[in-house]
Amino acid sequence: MKRCPSCNRTYADDRMMNCGHDGAPLMAAAYSPHDAPPIPPPQAYMPPPPPGYPPPAHWQNYPPPGYAPPGYTPQNYPPLGWQQAGTGEYVQCPRCTRPDPEKMKFTWWGGVIGPRMFSHVKCRWCGMTYNGKTGKSNTTNIVIYSVIVFIIFLGIGVAVLSIR
Repeated sequence: MKRCPSCNRTYADDRMMNCGHDGAPLMAAAYSPHDAPPIPPPQAYMPPPPPGYPPPAHWQNYPPPGYAPPGYTPQNYPPLGWQQAGTGEYVQCPRCTRPDPEKMKFTWWGGVIGPRMFSHVKCRWCGMTYNGKTGKSNTTNIVIYSVIVFIIFLGIGVAVLSIR
């Protein structure tokens, strides 16, 4: 478990390097006192680039891994410490912008077939379910699917009763 020294938020994922709220470097929660100053930047830290960005060739590793790029605000970037998953089969979560949602294998409304038809995925962090290809809600698709399945079963039931 890690803790942000500036806002005191805790994160269960030990792979995170920076706070998702303010970008501050995280500390181990068990060993970090409440009044501890923030961790100083590593020795390899370089100052921000001059106004003539892009940076010169000797700044090719700017910013250092785990540090925010110039102009970083939590509203316009995914939280630091989270890398975009390669090519990614699904789009990131529209609510929390985290990559790598979990593919739903079974749902109450569609069994095993429905989630596959609509690329139904669930965010591993905030729990939101959505269409993994478009990032939009599957509610309309679920309602239409449920109505069609109901009509098919109703038709089968009427056919079975009319045979008797």
